[in-house]
Amino acid sequence: GSSSREPCRSPPKTSGTLCVSSSKDDAIAWGEFKYDSSQKHLRFVEDTGKSNKTSYLDVLIDFDKGVLYELDTKNESCRKQMLPSHKHPLELPSDATHVEELYLGRLDKTEQGLRVRLWSGNLSDHDAHHADHVQAHYSMTTTSCGCIAVSYTYHSEKNDLVFSFYNVKARVDDSQAFTPPRYCEGLTTEDA
Repeated sequence: GSSSREPCRSPPKTSGTLCVSSSKDDAIAWGEFKYDSSQKHLRFVEDTGKSNKTSYLDVLIDFDKGVLYELDTKNESCRKQMLPSHKHPLELPSDATHVEELYLGRLDKTEQGLRVRLWSGNLSDHDAHHADHVQAHYSMTTTSCGCIAVSYTYHSEKNDLVFSFYNVKARVDDSQAFTPPRYCEGLTTEDA
């Protein structure tokens, strides 16, 4: 059946627009993302024109090391945090279950629909940093062709997060985006 389908692999580098919304605090962040799957690096810079907040997100995440840098390029300040999980919304986990293949939009007219695959799985983290065991569930939608992330929903007792991806390109124009700035060097990590 469809559940035996192996999880697909996304392109090694992707970039585009990302919208993150949270049910916990009604927060929505729109911005540009860059992701390198071989290095497991993500940069997300919030678009300041989309809202009238006083502070904007600029994060650099190293999923292999489990570290998140919160950057303030204007004031050259940096916070370093440990991540609670190494699994994340930019890549389909290798143990994801294939649910089904569907059309977003209209099925009988090619320009009016997008063929997607729906995947799901559990994110239970047995982590050295965290004594409290977080049981979470995710579902992810990728394009059938090319395995491009369309959306990712993360559900736990504490919070629901929805990640939506738009205008994705299979490249990253600025590889410097993944290098932590000089002013981040020598920082001690805080627990997220």
